[in-house]
Amino acid sequence: MDEKIRQTILYSTFQHLPGIGPAKEHSLWKAGIKKWDDFEKKAGKQLKLFQNGKNKFDDLITDSKIALQKREIGFFLKRLSPHEHFRIPLSLPEEVVFLDIETTGLSIYYDKITLIGWSKNGKYKAIIGDNNYSELLKDLKDSTTIVTYNGTIFDVRFLKRDIPEIEIPECHIDLRYACLRKKLTGGQKLIEQEVGFQRSGDLKEMKGENAPTLWYQYQYGDNKAIERLIRYNLADIEGMQYILDHLIDDYLKNRDFPIGNANAISFFNEETELIFTDEKDSINGIYIPKYTGDVGPKIKYEELKNELSSLDNFKVIGIDLSGSEKSETGWAFIEGKRACYKLLTTDEEIIQETIRNEPHLISIDSPLSLPKGRKSVFDDDPGREEFGIMRECERILKRRGINVYPSLIPSMQKLTKRGISLATKFRALGYPVIESYPGAVQDIIGIPRKGTSIEFLRQGLIEFGLNGIFENEKISHDELDAITSAIVGLFFWIGKYEAIGNNIEEYLIIPDLEVDNSLWLNRQVVGISGPIATGKTTAAEILAQEGFVYGRYSMVIEDILTEEGKVVNRSNLQMLGEKINKEKGQRWLGYELIGKISEQAKKLVIDGLRFPEDHAFMIENFGPAFSHLYIEASEKIRRGRYQNHDEFELAINHEVEQEVQKLKKLTSHVLKNENSLSSLKKELFSTLKIK
Repeated sequence: MDEKIRQTILYSTFQHLPGIGPAKEHSLWKAGIKKWDDFEKKAGKQLKLFQNGKNKFDDLITDSKIALQKREIGFFLKRLSPHEHFRIPLSLPEEVVFLDIETTGLSIYYDKITLIGWSKNGKYKAIIGDNNYSELLKDLKDSTTIVTYNGTIFDVRFLKRDIPEIEIPECHIDLRYACLRKKLTGGQKLIEQEVGFQRSGDLKEMKGENAPTLWYQYQYGDNKAIERLIRYNLADIEGMQYILDHLIDDYLKNRDFPIGNANAISFFNEETELIFTDEKDSINGIYIPKYTGDVGPKIKYEELKNELSSLDNFKVIGIDLSGSEKSETGWAFIEGKRACYKLLTTDEEIIQETIRNEPHLISIDSPLSLPKGRKSVFDDDPGREEFGIMRECERILKRRGINVYPSLIPSMQKLTKRGISLATKFRALGYPVIESYPGAVQDIIGIPRKGTSIEFLRQGLIEFGLNGIFENEKISHDELDAITSAIVGLFFWIGKYEAIGNNIEEYLIIPDLEVDNSLWLNRQVVGISGPIATGKTTAAEILAQEGFVYGRYSMVIEDILTEEGKVVNRSNLQMLGEKINKEKGQRWLGYELIGKISEQAKKLVIDGLRFPEDHAFMIENFGPAFSHLYIEASEKIRRGRYQNHDEFELAINHEVEQEVQKLKKLTSHVLKNENSLSSLKKELFSTLKIK
């Protein structure tokens, strides 16, 4: 055994043996058993301690020697308390690597590594972008300990995703958790200040969210930006070294190790001098290559368009909603490629400006629903403790590394209430509304967030393919987010989206660049509205004969009446329909109907849309595939078609029936059905382009 190894803390460690804790270990040291060699000489005669299966203590000591000689550190990690893992880097300091990565954002799903920095034996190295990893892989393979800050859930996850062959050292000292055990919290930089580490110069004020900005600057040819990013990365690593030294000092304070060199070990010595070079093979400096990769968004506006999804005439409103009518709300309108924007305050202003532009879709950056089980946004809700403050969509984004606030934390409650109210008002007017989150959109399509840089966000939107006065005029971050929110509508309209959430809590819409949108673009969904006895069901049945899957809202209501043992007739259908509309809402009825029919069918016909909300709901679920037909006929003809004239009078004067009239202005086509069945069929086929 190497004499250097014999002088390590691990060689004096006995806590990995069965039944030996801190007190027993200390008593062994006091008894003169300071190393494994001493144990082998004396313990067999004096202690005769314990058995571990068929192995005696001397067998475990032999195994320990072999494991340490071969650097099989896992042998000790499994047997030592996590509080004692510091013994490994203290025993093998030359085999400790400090590592920190920089990325374009926090999402393991959507962001990428921009820089990998690491330090071993006082020498700092860095890899820019996805250059050759060989030196990193070698240093990691030859190390027994890796030190990170929050690396367990961040750095290591990114590295394993991008470098499958990477071998992470078995001993991982994640300083975030090591500091937590000592009640040091608040992030690495706050902990650095608490333990006395000072960053130099302009790095004192630099924050992690500035790192993506430097990467974007480097992409556009600014090598000074990447030099600053490297200096920032090095400062992170030096901060980790200083924090580890602090923790080790605390660790050693109450431990009287029987060797003299433990207190002499220090991982932070002095600031590392950085030398940058343009020479690729330089061994004395860090080589800065010219950036040659892709620049700008991962997808452009023109790539969204094809023969089935022209966006030239599509109109979408994006709203970056504030929590109060006293604060400004970002509002944006995209038609084709052109974007315009403004700041608005009151709900009335937002509604009037929006409907004046007659959008096909409205995209709102605000929670538009409550967590399942909640009845109110405020903390006095009886369901607060049971159902919590987060929706499924927020949990999903969190798991993907996208920072999103829970919809019902105190600071979000008024915003959520306002968002739900505004969406309800728009839908009552027949305008479809989706919930969006600009931060997620920016991460997914590869443009900087406003927190990174307003100017780079503006540039990213321009490179995406939009134009307008925002290219040169002053624009606020709220208006930029409103434009981004409107962009979500573009992805939704062409089916390049993911709906995360559930029917009860509703869905948050985010772009999905990989999804197969062929069904979305090729399907045909027809909704039919109109007064009683105009021939709506007849028209729907004609389409059913052409292969359309048939559904009608009353199917859901009929099933409920049957379950309740009530007669299924016009009067009961209208009464229950009205009750559902007031208590559960038309959206609930819509989801129930879609659940009954084939949601994935290529052709659907929905009979009996009676409220503007129905129109909005169908577009929210089927996008441009939805065509809304309004069938009408004179009252004289309708009366003649209805066998029971008294019932007809009651039906046409019912409150639910009165709502149908509002749908006429929302529908795609109005058909007169006052002639023969063949005439209706001919007009249907012509309108829907059925051959």
